[in-house]
Amino acid sequence: MVVRLKLLVALILFLVTSISCDKQIKTSVNNSSFLPTASGENNEMLLIMDSTKFQGKIGRLLVDTYGSYLPGLPQPEPRFDLRYIKPRKFNNILKHAKNIVVAFTLEGNSFDSQILRKNFNQESLDSIEEDSTLFYFTKRDQYAKGQIILYLFSKSDEDLYNKLAKNKKAILMYFEKELQKRISDKVFTKEEKNISQKILSDHDVKLRIPIGYDLAKNIKGDISNFFWLRQLDPEFEKNIFLYYEDYSDGNPSNFYDVFSSEKPEIYNIRNYISRKFIKDSENSKIFMDIQDIFPIESSRVNYNNNLAIESIGLWKLSDISAGGPFKSIIIYDKNKNRIYYLEGYVYAPGLKKRELMQEISSILMTFES
Repeated sequence: MVVRLKLLVALILFLVTSISCDKQIKTSVNNSSFLPTASGENNEMLLIMDSTKFQGKIGRLLVDTYGSYLPGLPQPEPRFDLRYIKPRKFNNILKHAKNIVVAFTLEGNSFDSQILRKNFNQESLDSIEEDSTLFYFTKRDQYAKGQIILYLFSKSDEDLYNKLAKNKKAILMYFEKELQKRISDKVFTKEEKNISQKILSDHDVKLRIPIGYDLAKNIKGDISNFFWLRQLDPEFEKNIFLYYEDYSDGNPSNFYDVFSSEKPEIYNIRNYISRKFIKDSENSKIFMDIQDIFPIESSRVNYNNNLAIESIGLWKLSDISAGGPFKSIIIYDKNKNRIYYLEGYVYAPGLKKRELMQEISSILMTFES
């Protein structure tokens, strides 16, 4: 325990001193109000480590973790846009990046390894070698406001690799949660509160709606309950729609396939909704369908203490004139005894879809029944 506390104290001192940090940054790191705002895109990430380690197992694992392709998109797009930086090149401009990963071990005597290690005193380096339970440290707003840095370390390359492989999901989620927060802050700078209030009044649900969306269709009645939100741009479209029905007499009606089997199946309920409500305004024979190029990925999740099915996949129009990615959440509200189908999808021919779908996801996550 004493060794661990000593290591934490040493790490804190190291992070205040930082890598090649000048006096201005050193004196202002404890007060983020004097720091510049973090620069770059939300999905950009810097990897700071020795070139040998970057080209070896540790680097390949980090690239696979943060640079793996996002599922549910029609073209390959990584979770983060990675940029490898040698420690000697980690200058004051690069230090303002929003997402940074610094990795090192006590192995190797290269110039870059020495740069990373020399910022730890001998006591902390001894502790890293003796205490194998600690292998990471996080820091916010070290060089810039809105920045997060993850420090990864261990006594040997093999030991660090094993720890990262075991905790791959955790080190990814650390940045993904921050990414979600940044996207939400950006998306909801201004909101369509009148539309949100209309939806609450007509359907008794809450949904935050960013500026620029229109209520394209709104049906409230004994037979059907549905609304459709659209944001139309010359280069892309963003859409959100909700359909729901009551769970009467133990019968989920159109949602039967979703909950009746071990593996959730959303194909039938989605086709029912799209063929009934989402049709071409000029040709009613054209409706939205599901592409079978990639199978729909569905999983059971807990959504505000309610059973839910989260799915991602690709949609298309029945005449194959348009298509794109979608994300849906089917929620069984046990208190209202009601089932909701909430979906967001985009149409952006020739454009990357990652950021658009991240915005869609941030809107879906604000839903409250």
